[in-house]
Amino acid sequence: MELTVLVDNNTHSGNCLLPEHGLSFYIEEENHKILFDCGSTDAFIKNAHKMQIDLEQVTDVILSHSHADHIGGFMRLQSLYQNFEQIGIEFQSKNVISHPDVFKTFDEDAEPVSDTSDENMKLSKENLDKCFHLRLTAKPFHITPKLIYLGEIPITREVKKDYAPDEIAVAYKSKDGLVIISGCSHSGVENIIDHAKHVTGVDKINTIIGGLYLINRNEDEIHALGEYLQEQNISRIFPCHCTDLEAKIILSKYIKIEDVSTGQNYNWQ
Repeated sequence: MELTVLVDNNTHSGNCLLPEHGLSFYIEEENHKILFDCGSTDAFIKNAHKMQIDLEQVTDVILSHSHADHIGGFMRLQSLYQNFEQIGIEFQSKNVISHPDVFKTFDEDAEPVSDTSDENMKLSKENLDKCFHLRLTAKPFHITPKLIYLGEIPITREVKKDYAPDEIAVAYKSKDGLVIISGCSHSGVENIIDHAKHVTGVDKINTIIGGLYLINRNEDEIHALGEYLQEQNISRIFPCHCTDLEAKIILSKYIKIEDVSTGQNYNWQ
């Protein structure tokens, strides 16, 4: 499996790629070319173009949950595909894989879909056109023999704050253990790990990559997570997006921390 960071909060100087408060990964596994989240705006589309990643070839779009920094760019993707059609570019419809509530109507306490464009406020099942086939389920299933959609995350351990009930994650069965891909980990990293082990039947966690939702968190909480990750004997983690520097420094006392920024590329066998 190959994973490229299309957009993250951080970027390296000199690569001419756009960072933003958002997350988008491009994943290639077997014959699947997958977008995991679409960031806040169209920055992931611009970055993909600069990196010569052809979004026309995408087979699946996985949305980790309904917050603006993960699905805000989804309607920009739909607009891109509509423009392709208008100029005569033919392509196969894309699968949208997510929780059934990812396009729910937001209540007054929920985070809006986007604060950057009225266009994104149209994000709903009713407004999706023939560019997409919806596969909205809370149940796990195999995308490929090694890449598993984990579905809704059961909350068996306490979640401190900002729980997102529509959050999902993905796991890849590498030869060295599971690679867990998460959007924000609102469900709690521990709960995601427990669920990934249960669904896949694999006890060894090799890597975690994605947001860990560790911004301005209590140091004791971060130390407790570090101890848990150390006990799991995880080889390394790639904390990004909603993980601040202080949390990375504390976690580095317990486990190997890898840097993540827009444009980086990773491979697992």
